[in-house]
Formats: sequence, structure tokens, C-alpha cells
Amino acid sequence: MATREYTVQRIAPMSAFRTAFSLSIIGLAAWIICAVVLYLGMAAFGVWDQVNQVIGGVGGDQTLSFGVVMSLVALIGAIFAIFFSALAPLTAVLYNAVVDLFGGIRVTLRYEAE
Repeated sequence: MATREYTVQRIAPMSAFRTAFSLSIIGLAAWIICAVVLYLGMAAFGVWDQVNQVIGGVGGDQTLSFGVVMSLVALIGAIFAIFFSALAPLTAVLYNAVVDLFGGIRVTLRYEAE
């Protein structure tokens, strides 16, 4: 087997943003799908009916419906997606600054020569 060593010396902040944004959107879709499955499972066991009875028992008029829960889930997921998308270019800039001082990450690739 032959090996080659590469050093990652610079990450473009815009590339990091695009990658993080794409992964955040995929994560947001997975988050919402998991929340729907969890909501439906809890509804099948009557959890939401009991929660709404407790809310009504303390004098509340609001019920936790599918729309309310999914709105909260989407809002929380969107906040995290925006946060991680904005954090990726900053992380790339910090990585580039540290690489200028100490060098990059060394990666060794091993492959079989034919």
C-alpha cells in the first residue's frame, strides 16, 4: 500500500458556510421528521391528552396541538441552523489564524496501487 501525506493549510470561510448551511438544512429536516414521529407516538399513547388536562386543570385555556408543537420545533430548529451556519465561517477564520502560527492538520492517505 502506498501512502501520501497532505496538510490542510487553509479553509475558505465561504466554503465552510456553504457546507455548514447545507448540513444544517439536512439536520433541520431530520429534526422535524423526528419530532413528528415522536409527537404521533406520544399521541397514540394519550400523553398529549393528559398534558392538556393538566394545563386545563390549572386554569389554562391553551392546548398543545400538533400545530403548536411543530411551530416550536421548527423555530428551535431554525435558530440552531442559523447559529451553526453563522459559526462555521468564524471557525474557519480561527482555524486559518492558528494554522499561520502552528501549521495545518496533517492527513495521511493510504491507498492500494494497482
